[in-house]
Amino acid sequence: MPDPLRRRCLTALLGTVLTVSLVLVPSTGARAATTSAAADHAVSSAAPGPWTFSGAGFGHGVGMSQYGALAQAKAGRSAQQILAFYYRGTTYDAVPDTQTIRVNIVRGRTSTSVVGRTRSSGGGAVRVTAGQTSMRADPGQTISIGRSGAAVVATCSTCTPTSIRGTSITATWDEQRTELSVSGRRYRHAPFVITPTPGAATLEGVLHLRLADEYLDQLREVPWSWPAAALEAQAAAARAYAVRKVSAGVRAECACHVRDGVSDQVYGPVPLGGEATYWSRWQSAVAVGGSSTTGYVPRYQGQVIEALYSSSSGGRTVNNEDVWPGAPVPYLRGVADSWSTTADNPRRTWSASVTSARLASAFGLPDVASLDLSERTSAGTVRQALATSSAGTTRTLGGDEMRRAVGTSSAAIHRPTTRVAGSTPPDLAAASARTAPLSASTVVIASSYEADVAHLVMARPLAGSLQAPLLLSGRSQLTAATRRELDRRGSRVRRAYLVAGGPMVGTPVVAELRARGISVTRVGMSNKDYTSAAIVDLMAQGGTVTRAGVTTASSLLEASAFSAVAGLRHEPIVWAESTGVGPRSTAALIRAGARSVRLLGSTTKVPPAVEADLVRDGFRTSRFGAATSSQVSADLAHYFRRSYAGTSVVLARTSSGQTSDAALAAGLGAPVLVVSSSASSPTTGLVQRSPQWPLVVAFGSTTRVTATALARVRDA
Repeated sequence: MPDPLRRRCLTALLGTVLTVSLVLVPSTGARAATTSAAADHAVSSAAPGPWTFSGAGFGHGVGMSQYGALAQAKAGRSAQQILAFYYRGTTYDAVPDTQTIRVNIVRGRTSTSVVGRTRSSGGGAVRVTAGQTSMRADPGQTISIGRSGAAVVATCSTCTPTSIRGTSITATWDEQRTELSVSGRRYRHAPFVITPTPGAATLEGVLHLRLADEYLDQLREVPWSWPAAALEAQAAAARAYAVRKVSAGVRAECACHVRDGVSDQVYGPVPLGGEATYWSRWQSAVAVGGSSTTGYVPRYQGQVIEALYSSSSGGRTVNNEDVWPGAPVPYLRGVADSWSTTADNPRRTWSASVTSARLASAFGLPDVASLDLSERTSAGTVRQALATSSAGTTRTLGGDEMRRAVGTSSAAIHRPTTRVAGSTPPDLAAASARTAPLSASTVVIASSYEADVAHLVMARPLAGSLQAPLLLSGRSQLTAATRRELDRRGSRVRRAYLVAGGPMVGTPVVAELRARGISVTRVGMSNKDYTSAAIVDLMAQGGTVTRAGVTTASSLLEASAFSAVAGLRHEPIVWAESTGVGPRSTAALIRAGARSVRLLGSTTKVPPAVEADLVRDGFRTSRFGAATSSQVSADLAHYFRRSYAGTSVVLARTSSGQTSDAALAAGLGAPVLVVSSSASSPTTGLVQRSPQWPLVVAFGSTTRVTATALARVRDA
């Protein structure tokens, strides 16, 4: 039950208040009836999405980077040098390459069709054979191929015979005069063999090709217009890959050594049109340095390597075991790869938006409440992604699995970051002030000294509610950064609220402001109760105040984090000592009509006596009471997530003797997360469940927000 209504007189206002153009000090009043206290808490829920992922590179990132090879070739490096860079410890040797390689070009289809196309006079006919029976199709006649039970059936209404069947179908043709069109794609080299898919009522269609030229000549792994050294390096890597696949034997599921797509190597039909212009360059690269029966490959200790490659790394290639299960391969070690990050690479950076539904489906969850990407490889790519549903169920995917499941370009996923320049509080205040409208006619000024940070924290909601820049001053003169910002704003600034007592910011500063044509109102005094009461009164003049935050000297970091949203919500921050909120501030809240307060800190920092005093005086209370300021800042960000319109979170450093940054960072209008020399789990956990804030802003130079802290949040 509520306590009985209790009223008591407030002490009279004491002390002398400096008046410049208006003195804002609270009048006496009465305290209101209390209600029971309630605790704010965050509820786990599905993240709203979409999820925005940013990163670098394209593909799995193991072995050679194709765009890195391009950059090296442009820099004058040879194919041998390129290969040795990406495949450490390898040699560049000629090996036999006349093997027959089986290339699957039809995968798991219920049917396909073939047509002979004339390449030169007298060509165009196709012969299809099943066992001892064959069918001849004249140029342009379509042969349809499908399944009938366990058999493969070829039919052609204008051919003789019109139908044949068998355990497999083989198509042959005169390669000099004919090309075979398979479902509209033309191929030059025979034979083409169609077999049943094991365990399914579908077909596999496979070309049997000579590896050296019939296969390698028609690979489309890089543009054929690239420099010769890049093409030669690609040809050698592709040859090595194919030789090893042939040595491994035919794969039963596809009746092939390799498929024609990105799961193996991209093999295409006969080049036509503009593509054919550069074909001879690629053919020359395939043939360079070898003979009619040999070609170059990278080898390690005399053995042809598994020459894995991808489009580009994100700046460092990846160890093989960090992508696929298995032991480390000595020539597939990650290397620093700045070659992949040149302007030629269109995926040197990328951004992708993934719907919540697709992300949940990728992990086999009904929804995703948080996504942890903090487990990283030595290359900085995601090793393992951990998704958690709103019900608390967890699922994991390897980084490359996630890449393929959600459609990102690579597993080198990083939140985009930026840094606000500045190494001193006045510089940072000016940088933050630049986000306030240039049309603002009012500025709020506080002391730049660490000893006066309480006034700065209380000033922040005032500035936010006025959409005014918050700037800092010395004792007897404005700081250089503040002067520059006032100069930038010019004559538009006509009023300044000075949230500081005379000893904190003296009369010379007032005179300096007035010399600029700015009228000055000193808000409060050096006394914190006077000042917070005056701010409440001033904010109440500009709109209804229904709630306020409560801080003590011990919870200023928590209050600073709250100040980011306090201005947006028109909620002042009032000062409390260890036993309660001061009488002037209490009276000001009552005058304003505020009946609810938020206690900004644990019971150690904002003691129970403060809450009890507020409850006795008729206020409803809630508490952001986690043990650490970083946890409270994360809780505040999550609780008020719908109050922020932007797409960023701000990291602000705290340390002994440096507590003003969070209050200054609050001027950016984004959630402020308090960090130390690194970022703790509350901070990383917040960004993991907040896809609406993909951008991470470091507030200040690396002497304030360290590169370590920023990287931890970037990669969380």
